[in-house]
Amino acid sequence: MRMRGLIFGFLFLLTAAASAQQIDLAVIQFPEPKTAEQLDAALAGTRLVEMTNSDRTTTSVPYLKGGTVLFAQSTATSALESSTRLGATRADVKGTYRNGRLDLRIDLSEGVKAGLRSFSSRTYQGAAALPKGSPRVISLRTITRKIQTGSKGVHKVEEVSTTHAILAQLR
Repeated sequence: MRMRGLIFGFLFLLTAAASAQQIDLAVIQFPEPKTAEQLDAALAGTRLVEMTNSDRTTTSVPYLKGGTVLFAQSTATSALESSTRLGATRADVKGTYRNGRLDLRIDLSEGVKAGLRSFSSRTYQGAAALPKGSPRVISLRTITRKIQTGSKGVHKVEEVSTTHAILAQLR
C-alpha cells in the first residue's frame, strides 16, 4: 500500500514537471513596417530570450535588426499574471495558455501617477496559436504618423511608420 502511494506521488511529480512549460514573451518596436508572415519566417530557428537580452534586438538575421525591446520576460505558462517595475516603468501581464493557444495582454506604464509628473500607458494584446519551438508573432500593429521636420526655414511633413510586435516562444 505504501509503495503504491510512492508510485502515484512520483507520477504526479512527473506530470506536473511536464506541464510546467516555460514561455518567453517580448514586445518589440521596429522602425519600419513588418508583416507577420515575414517576421515568423525570420524568427525560425532563433531564441527569443537571446534576441531580447538588450535594449535593441541582438541577432544576425537582417530582418530582425534595429528593433527596440520594450518588454521581455520569461515565465512559466501557469504564471502568466504578473506585475514588474523597473525604474519608472511598470509592466502588467495578464494571459492564459490553454490547448496550444496564448491569449495575452501587456500594459506598459511609464512615469508615476503623483503630482505633476507625466504618465503614459500603452496596451499590447493579442491571441494566437503557440506551438513549441521557434518564436511566433502573437500580435502585430503598424502605426503611421506624420511628423514635422525643419532646417533653415524649410519645413517638411513626413510620414513615419513603426511596427509593434508581441512575440512569444514556448520551450
